[in-house]
Amino acid sequence: MKTSAAMSIFTKIGEKYREWKQHRVGKVLLNKYFLVGFIFLVWICFIDTNNVGRMIRSRITLRNQRRQIEFYQKEISKMDRKLDQLRSERDSLEKFAREEYFYHQDGEDVYVIEQGGAPSIK
Repeated sequence: MKTSAAMSIFTKIGEKYREWKQHRVGKVLLNKYFLVGFIFLVWICFIDTNNVGRMIRSRITLRNQRRQIEFYQKEISKMDRKLDQLRSERDSLEKFAREEYFYHQDGEDVYVIEQGGAPSIK
């Protein structure tokens, strides 16, 4: 009984297939070359290890890394200019040491005034 029901389902599918194949769109969609090409396209775009999603993520990562390279190159050039300035002028070296590292001479007190806060002694 179940085999006859399964056979009737397959015969209905076969009839629908033949009806659909008679239509213009059905002829194109059921063409073996179209089906193979479609399966290949789906494989390449979604299933393969080098799929479209991975390619897009790689390009975004590459763009971000290039931006970081530009940023760090600019920072390096700024630091090189500052280093050249510090090496050439003794007064600028002393000023830099006092401002950044709170260096002071004996007997001096350094007061750091922070914005919005009370002065502190270091």
